[in-house]
Amino acid sequence: MIRRFSNRLFGGVCSGLAAMTPFSPAVWRWLFVILTLLTSGAAAVAYLLLWWLLPLENPLHPERRNSAGIIAVLLAIAVIAGWFARSLLAEAFGIDIYWYLAFILLALAFLYKQFTASDMRRSIILGLVALAVPVIALLTQLDTLPIGLTDLILRAWPVVLVIVGLLLLLRPRVPQGGIIALAVSGVLVAGIAAFAFSSRVDEQRTENTVTLAEDVSEGISTIQVDITTLDTDVQVVGRTDNEPTVEAAFVGTTASTVTVSYLEENNIGTFTINETQANAFPQLNEVGRSELQIMLPADVAIAVTLIGEDGTVNFDAATLNLERLKMTLQQGDAIVTLPEYQPRSPSVVEDPGELRVNNGELRVRVPAAVGGRFVLNQASNRQPSLGQDYDDLIYALELRVNEWVLIARNYDDSAIQVTYNIFVPNGRMRLDVVDDPTQPSTE
Repeated sequence: MIRRFSNRLFGGVCSGLAAMTPFSPAVWRWLFVILTLLTSGAAAVAYLLLWWLLPLENPLHPERRNSAGIIAVLLAIAVIAGWFARSLLAEAFGIDIYWYLAFILLALAFLYKQFTASDMRRSIILGLVALAVPVIALLTQLDTLPIGLTDLILRAWPVVLVIVGLLLLLRPRVPQGGIIALAVSGVLVAGIAAFAFSSRVDEQRTENTVTLAEDVSEGISTIQVDITTLDTDVQVVGRTDNEPTVEAAFVGTTASTVTVSYLEENNIGTFTINETQANAFPQLNEVGRSELQIMLPADVAIAVTLIGEDGTVNFDAATLNLERLKMTLQQGDAIVTLPEYQPRSPSVVEDPGELRVNNGELRVRVPAAVGGRFVLNQASNRQPSLGQDYDDLIYALELRVNEWVLIARNYDDSAIQVTYNIFVPNGRMRLDVVDDPTQPSTE
C-alpha cells in the first residue's frame, strides 16, 4: 500500500486506501472523521501513523510490495482497536496508559520518518526528543522514575521548547545543528539543576522532627549506641545533669525516615538511630541538611558505632565513660574529644576504636592525662606533620612496618591508656592535647 497523488486532500492516505478497496476516498474520509469523534481522537493518531509510515507514490518507479505498508496498517488498526480495549490496559497497569502508548507509537513513526527523510529535511534529534516526551510521561505515571528525577524533569520541561527553537534556528544554517541544539540544552539543564541543588544542599531543613527520651534502668552497665545518618550533621555529647536518660533529636528533611529506639536486655541497653531515604534522588524542595543531637548519660559505660554519609560530626565524649568508638564518615569533617576514662572491657585491647574519615579532616582532642596511641596505616593516611598535626614535645611519631604510630611520650606511665586506628585517606589527622576536655575548643 502507498499514498496516492491523485484525488488526495492531505497526505494521500484515503486515496491509497481507496485504491486497495471497493470504497471511494470520500467514504474513507468520512470513516476517519466518524472514528475520530467516536474514539476521542485516536483515529486521528492512526491517520498520522499511516501518513508518516506509508511511502508516497513515485510516478517514475513501478509500484512494489513493501513491508512498511503492512506494518503501518496493522499499527493503525491497533491504535483504533486499543481505544476500545483501553479498560483492559487500565486494569492490568492500574492506570489508563492508552494515550501514552498511542503517542509513543506516533513518536516512533515520526522518528522513522526522520531516518528516511532526505538530508535537508532530516532531524534525528527532533525525533528523539519527540519520543522522549511520551516515554518519560509514561514512566512517571507508572512511578518507575525516582521522585526527584521526576521533579527535575517537570521543572525542566521548558528546555524542550529551547531544543525545538534551536533546531529550527540552527539546522538549516549550521552543520550538525541538531547535535549543537541538544548539547546546549543539556548544558543548560545541567547548569540550572546544579545551581538549584547546590543552593539548597547546605540549607538547614526543619520540616521533619523526630525525638526520643528514655530513662536508663538501674542495673544497666553498658549502653551500645548505633548511629546511621545520611546528609546530617551529628553532635554527640554527655549529659551534665547526671540524669540516667538517653535523648535524641533529629530535625531535617521530610525525604528522610528516621527510626529511633532504645531496648534493654541482659544489663545492656541498645540505643539505635537509623536514617534512610526511600528515594535516592529527592525532590528539590526536600534537598537540604539535617541535624541530629544525642545526649548520653555520664555514669554508664558507652560503646558507639557511628556511620555517616555526609556532614560534620562533633563527638564530644569529655564527660562519658567511653569504652569504644568506631566512626566512619564518608564525606565531611569530624572532631572527636576523648574523655579521661580508662576503658574496662577486655575486648578493647583486641579490638580498639577506629576513626575513619574518607573525604575530610579529622581532629582528635586528647586530655593531657590520657596516654594515647594512634595507629595510622600508611596506605590510608598522610604522614603527620611535626608542629602542624601534633606536638612533638608530648607525642612521638614512630615509624613501623606499613604504619605510623603517634604515641604519647608518657604512654607507659599513664594510668589511662587508649588506642585508636586512624584512616584519613584524603585529608589530615590533627592531634590536640588539652588540659580540660570539658572546656570547648577556642578554635
